[in-house]
Amino acid sequence: MITQILFGENGIGVLTLIFLLPILAALPTWFIGRVREGFARYFALLMSVITFALAILAWMMYENHSLLPASLHEGHAAGGEWALVVDIPWIESIGMNFSLGIDGLSLPLVLLSGFIFCIAILASFKDIREREPAYYAMILLLETGVLGTFLATDFVIFYVAWELVLVPMFFLIGIWGGPRREYAAIYFFIYTHVASMVMLLGIIGIWLESARHTATGMGTFSFAELTKMSLQFGNGTFVLLIFLALLFGFIVKVPSVPFHTWLPLAHVEAPTPGSMILAGLLLKMGGYGLMRMGGWFLPDALKEFAWLVAVIGIVSLLYGAWVALRQVDMKSLVAYSSVGHMGIVLLGVAAQTEEGFAGAQFMQIAHGIISPLLFFLAGTIGHSAHTRDIPKLRGIAKHMPITAAVLVFASFASAGLPGLAGFWSELLVFIALFEWAPVLAFIAIFGIIFTAAYYLWMLQRTVFGDKNPELSHAHDVSHWSQYSVLGLLSLFTLLLGLFPALLLDMMTEASKFFAEQFVR
Repeated sequence: MITQILFGENGIGVLTLIFLLPILAALPTWFIGRVREGFARYFALLMSVITFALAILAWMMYENHSLLPASLHEGHAAGGEWALVVDIPWIESIGMNFSLGIDGLSLPLVLLSGFIFCIAILASFKDIREREPAYYAMILLLETGVLGTFLATDFVIFYVAWELVLVPMFFLIGIWGGPRREYAAIYFFIYTHVASMVMLLGIIGIWLESARHTATGMGTFSFAELTKMSLQFGNGTFVLLIFLALLFGFIVKVPSVPFHTWLPLAHVEAPTPGSMILAGLLLKMGGYGLMRMGGWFLPDALKEFAWLVAVIGIVSLLYGAWVALRQVDMKSLVAYSSVGHMGIVLLGVAAQTEEGFAGAQFMQIAHGIISPLLFFLAGTIGHSAHTRDIPKLRGIAKHMPITAAVLVFASFASAGLPGLAGFWSELLVFIALFEWAPVLAFIAIFGIIFTAAYYLWMLQRTVFGDKNPELSHAHDVSHWSQYSVLGLLSLFTLLLGLFPALLLDMMTEASKFFAEQFVR
């Protein structure tokens, strides 16, 4: 019975559970919280831990063929294929299926999502006390949207999951956010929803284009079928318009300059766990979409517009770093740092090489761990010191030594210090850039210099200095959940810095497949 539930007839049950368990647990979480005060947080954490455990099980099955059912031994993901595929007909008249699967591109992000949601729920324990049942139900609903985006192998399922994310995040910002939370929530929703509508036009366009390459004349939303057709799509005018529509939707979510303005406002006003999820996962949805589209569906169009993606990436890197130098609010500084770091992802994709793609993938995961740590630190300092203004936090190490020490560690990791997670992605992307466009690589170096500058500037004005009597009320972390968040995020930042092969080996097939699309 347990085997049937987990694996079904063809070994498909584990991905279905990962996708649906959080949303199925959302209503019980709300109900349990209404019946017994404080129980919602523990039930939500349990559901997220189980989801993360299932993601680890999927990873083990992906890596070890002996764990796969016999019928799936030949379905192990290799480049353009998917493993543990769910493929159930849904609306056959338009060629739409309920399709899930994992490969070397999506699997690391599924694992990251399961981990970060557990961390975000832990980060909520100390500070979230208002409307707890509804809050944790929204977190679980959001988890389904994020996981569905990375698990979907049908464009309609992908889009539904993509849009689902907007609803709980809108309420998380609008109800549990800061003083300007309502304005920030509406601004976030409108901005990203309009971009999603443009992306939907691109999805419809790729369905229409696929119909021209099938024997029946019926279009398809299937990632597997679209990957097989990608060599036939070429770079005609219609295909290039499809690419631009999809690109717009993805770079708004990344977000890239000049479509980044929703991010700093949403980050500053969102509750700390919301900021952690925003930076750690929602931004990665845009990067994932760009990689999937450019490497699997429309490689010729990416080749045509690589210069555009590279320009957007380098402007985001330089502008994000430059504006971060001017920030006074610590949360705002970390938000602009995300704009810069995601610019590195775009540069890696634009280079169209195995090293560049691997570096972009690695940045997605490394930033997905480091940025939640930085946002948690900013939120913890703001809650304890009653301010996040950098000039007012002078000498914070005297009052919050543990928090200050981890802040130094996380800042160095984000700045790309060797031995920490942020270093390897920058190294790989710069190797690819020097091979593809040396001038761009030289310009991009200044973005890395500015990144080190704003972190050192922030540390010099907060951690160091004499004891500030105005911060006498500030206290260090004390709750077990806070120690857990700091410890786990710091541990994985160090592990990926010392043993990058843990992640790169998982990405090998996807990176090779991506590079092969541009050498024909």
